[in-house]
Amino acid sequence: MDDPTGCLECWWRRWCWRRLSASHWRTGGTRSMILSKLRQWVQLISTILSNSYIGSFYTKMVSTHSLKGVCVPFLNCYSCPTAVFACPIGTLQHFMSIHMIPYYLVSFMSLIGISIGRMACGWVCPFGFIQDQLYKAKTKKYTIPNNFRYIKYLVLIFLVIVIPWLTGELWFSKLCPAGTLFAGIPWALWNPENPSNGRLLLPNGPGVFFYFTLLILFGFLAWFVVSKRPFCRVFCPLGAFFGLFNRFSLIRLEVSHQCDGCNTCQQSCPVDLNVFIDGDSGECIRCLECTRCDHVRVISEISQINEMVRNLK
Repeated sequence: MDDPTGCLECWWRRWCWRRLSASHWRTGGTRSMILSKLRQWVQLISTILSNSYIGSFYTKMVSTHSLKGVCVPFLNCYSCPTAVFACPIGTLQHFMSIHMIPYYLVSFMSLIGISIGRMACGWVCPFGFIQDQLYKAKTKKYTIPNNFRYIKYLVLIFLVIVIPWLTGELWFSKLCPAGTLFAGIPWALWNPENPSNGRLLLPNGPGVFFYFTLLILFGFLAWFVVSKRPFCRVFCPLGAFFGLFNRFSLIRLEVSHQCDGCNTCQQSCPVDLNVFIDGDSGECIRCLECTRCDHVRVISEISQINEMVRNLK
């Protein structure tokens, strides 16, 4: 016969654990709310600033001003009517298609990766911002199989590098849902007259392929509602590149050995990571939402170097 005293003790321990976990969640509530709001504002401002060029409304053509020679560390379609800067993935494909190595671009992207890893994905990417907002919809949610993370590396290798090199065509840009949203749809809806000849920019409409890319976009938008950042986790080639630097970037995460398994980090993580197990993997977007748990903190190689120097004195 079971010992009733032992059962009561187990029940008491479970009840205390639940209360402590709830209290721990509330402790970081105010701090995490401030961080989340700050990140959302940074994402929104980044989206507006990177798409604030109004010259195309006068020229009625894709802008080619000098800033288009500068890339930003996130997806930002070159063909968007209001785009100020160039997309690093589009630029990389362009150089692959003409069989040249973009040393400046690779150096720039590597510097970003070494400095902050995938932090740009979590703080300034407009397409990531859209995914975060759509996931807030009150619907049934679905987890993404962990093995799907490797697909984005295949996208980077084949769609961004190999196929453009072989075909001379920018196939990732043709299929990219971010490009369809920020460039394809605006141009299709606007369809202005070409000022040089007075004809419509798209005299026969956007074409069948455009509607195919719309299906891809709508499929992703529906997926954004039910899963955490699926494009970032499964298909984004830029995230794949930056993720290669996560484990040795200057900014990383550290989890205390006193972690009590409250799972606060994974519940708050936009890419569904358990930071204790997988914090510095290529999937972490350095959004810092997990730091609402007191057992997770940001560490920097610079601060570690300074501490070593002080210890040597």
